[in-house]
Amino acid sequence: MAIVDLMVYLNGRLVAARRAGISVFDRGFLYGDGIYETIRAYGGHPFRLPAHLDRLRASARLTGVRLPGNGAGLAAMVRRVLAANRLADARIRITVSRGAGGPDPALMAGLQPTVLITAAPYLPPPPATVRDGVRAVITRVVRNDRRAVDPAIKATSLLNNILASREAAGRGARQAILLNPAGEVAEAASANIFWVRRGVLTTPSLAAGILPGVTRAVVLDLARRLGFSVREGRYLPAALTGADEAFVSASTIEILPLAWLGGRRFPARRPVTRALQTAYRVTVDAERGG
Repeated sequence: MAIVDLMVYLNGRLVAARRAGISVFDRGFLYGDGIYETIRAYGGHPFRLPAHLDRLRASARLTGVRLPGNGAGLAAMVRRVLAANRLADARIRITVSRGAGGPDPALMAGLQPTVLITAAPYLPPPPATVRDGVRAVITRVVRNDRRAVDPAIKATSLLNNILASREAAGRGARQAILLNPAGEVAEAASANIFWVRRGVLTTPSLAAGILPGVTRAVVLDLARRLGFSVREGRYLPAALTGADEAFVSASTIEILPLAWLGGRRFPARRPVTRALQTAYRVTVDAERGG
């Protein structure tokens, strides 16, 4: 099935993607004035869907984007979209824009939000990549200042992340690591970052100006359950570049090791990363009833 033949949910009804359309004056299209969530489904089960919907509500509060019914009914619609497309393993996206207004970006009152839910077949990273890791670089592009567009908002305006990813690709890397305006490690362009030094798992805290990742929360919980020492704080790049292991986490990639950072290769032995990858899959299987 081609992507355009998939069924999507748009503003209250299921419709074929090839027939779906939004206004040319939609603020999400014109200005990136919207919020979203990306969710993995395993065997037809959307993993940690309540946590994703809670974060969507938090993004709505921070931006003033209105969620119809405060998001009530979205979980049911996600499952309807999965069922309509007969998808088991899928990549789901919920997108909500402020709605269609006009050519003036200042006019925001009384708009009806645009709500779109899509689901497409999931294409996992190659097994060798999950095992051996990917190259990463610390980009010259920095993460948004929390006083401008707070990275805690999962916003559709992703130009900051896209420019960082573009820089990384131009330097031969698959993952872009961004610093915050203070020069501290923040996060990857589309993932959270973790590293291990002498058995201690470390990750930037929310105070560093990062997205509160749903997968990040799972990783922290699993690490503590496995008995690893865990630290969250604000760290300069040397803490990351001098690590014994490093990985990124996100719903669509789970836990993905870093093999290189800039010109430095991380050791091939990754005991903490491997343990967390295994524990993550066990958690996924348990929650989907498999």
